[in-house]
Amino acid sequence: MNYFLGIDGGGTKTKAAVCDDGGKIICRVTGETINFYSVGMSVCRKNLKAIMSEIEQICGASFFKAAVIGCSALDGEADEKTTQALCGDIINSQKIYMNSDAFIPLMSAECDAVAICGTGSMAVELSKMAVALDENKNAITAGGWGHILGDEGSAYAIAVSALKLCCEYTDKSASHPLLECAKNFFGIEDFRKAIDYIYNPSTTKADIAKFSAQIDALAQQGCEAAVEIIKHEAQKYSKTVITLLNRAIACGTLALYGGVFENSEIFRTELSQQVNKVFPGVNIQLLKTSPEVIALDLAREMQ
Repeated sequence: MNYFLGIDGGGTKTKAAVCDDGGKIICRVTGETINFYSVGMSVCRKNLKAIMSEIEQICGASFFKAAVIGCSALDGEADEKTTQALCGDIINSQKIYMNSDAFIPLMSAECDAVAICGTGSMAVELSKMAVALDENKNAITAGGWGHILGDEGSAYAIAVSALKLCCEYTDKSASHPLLECAKNFFGIEDFRKAIDYIYNPSTTKADIAKFSAQIDALAQQGCEAAVEIIKHEAQKYSKTVITLLNRAIACGTLALYGGVFENSEIFRTELSQQVNKVFPGVNIQLLKTSPEVIALDLAREMQ
């Protein structure tokens, strides 16, 4: 029996799936991130090794006919050096293809463009017409600059915006549900003590991004400040998506993928409304097939 491996390596977690020759999924595993820009290559290799060890324990698969990996650290197809740096001596596969996690969904027939919002944000477009016209199959990208140069719309950006507002409330000695929520999140009575956690070298971007779930919960309860933060970030990210669509040859369906889109209806609705103001004919929907499963289909096609 031949095994095939599909991996979706997002900013905070990695999802992997294994199938047989017939496409039957026989194993699914979720592990830590393989974004080497975020946590470093050595940590990513450790995380990937843990995932592969769990896969072998569950279904016995240790060698793969082909493997397709989407990685949020990439902005395009990985070269052999990068692929080996991450996967060498960990993934034993006859063929390995690695590209941006945003690019993988575009290889399916499900959408013409995809917008990702997780702890990072990127919008990527690959026109099926461009592929048909043999225009080098180049992906058109917008966003994905990371948290230093621009991470609009990500869970991290939402969390940081809320924390900055909490700093303002604290300086003014003002009480607010958002501030109380932040104190509960950090387990502190004085918000200034959050500094110790936020600036601790061991605190990751993903750790801070987790606060975004609390903000969304507050927004659903009617907290105006929380709603405004989420809508504002959605509006900023919508500009990235609109920039992308202005450059695209055509887009019938825009697929949304990532934790922010999946978990925040407020964010998803606001972005959709902003994009449809400019592109009313674009159908906007959540990605229906998980990227690791799309990666599996691509791996089987590599035979």
